[in-house]
Amino acid sequence: MRLLTGKNRWLLHITYWVMVVLLFTFFWGTRYGNYWVCFYNELYFLPIKIAATYFGLYYLIPQLFKRNYYRVVVAGSFMFIGSGLLQRIIGYYSFIPEVGFYLPDIPLFDITEILHKIMDINAVMIIPFSIKFYTHYLDKEHKILILSQEKTEAELHFLRSQIQPHFLFNVLNDIYAMALLNKKETPDSILKLADLMRYVLQESTASKVPLEKEINYIRNYIDLEKLRYNDLYAISFEIHGDIANKMITPLLLLPFIENAYKHSTTNDTGGAWIKIRISLTNEVLTLEIMNSFDRNIPKVTQVSSGIGIQNVKKRLDILYQGKYTFYTENTPESYKTILTINLDT
Repeated sequence: MRLLTGKNRWLLHITYWVMVVLLFTFFWGTRYGNYWVCFYNELYFLPIKIAATYFGLYYLIPQLFKRNYYRVVVAGSFMFIGSGLLQRIIGYYSFIPEVGFYLPDIPLFDITEILHKIMDINAVMIIPFSIKFYTHYLDKEHKILILSQEKTEAELHFLRSQIQPHFLFNVLNDIYAMALLNKKETPDSILKLADLMRYVLQESTASKVPLEKEINYIRNYIDLEKLRYNDLYAISFEIHGDIANKMITPLLLLPFIENAYKHSTTNDTGGAWIKIRISLTNEVLTLEIMNSFDRNIPKVTQVSSGIGIQNVKKRLDILYQGKYTFYTENTPESYKTILTINLDT
């Protein structure tokens, strides 16, 4: 991730080197009491500092990122020692005595002088190298974020693709069974199915849909099941709270209702029944579903382990992580599912 590109990038580089010259001129000029000589000295050695800095930026650091540590150590040693020696030699043999604060009584290869030149170059490199490492970190984090988003989108796409055939397969089987029995409700069922398919095809790829549309989708499903089962189930469907202008991930609630239909059974108190209540309070959506339960059937078989519930739980973990709760309650005569989702995300 580059902070600046094009002309602005070149302007940044030029500005940096101008600031280096001025800063070092002020620092050394204050120490030695001669700003003009220090300014000339900085300009004289500036090409070496620039060459060493860009060699480090565009060769050493990339090799370090590639974990070519041997090349980094060898090339880095040559760069620092070489640039330090070069500055010392130029200053020592310069025909301008002021360059390098020439002192004839100090040997050419004086270790202290060479280290002084190397440290001078290191000081110049601190900011460019820090920026290089920081931008590399940002690039890496950005790539990780992109990969994570792509993985999440791919997983959601896969889960959505499972929802459609799973649901439509069940409904088509129901209508097929009705047609075999020549039930008069078959045409109405086909119209309801068309509405459901339209919703699935048009809305399932959206990240969010109006809550009103999702609830209407559920109504159509319940109406379709009523046509299929006639009075086999006693259905109660209630909506509480202002659901206008609220958004939710599509096809998220229906699998729980499907599950209730799948496992609702007659019990000692009467026929099969299902109670569905959707409420919205302070941006928190609550779905409560209760269905009749036969105590003679082992409870473990009452909980769906099919693709629908597993699918929706995965989607909830991805889209509403930390923003939802899901739990169930069993009694001798009923099974209850409670899902809460904070829609303010």
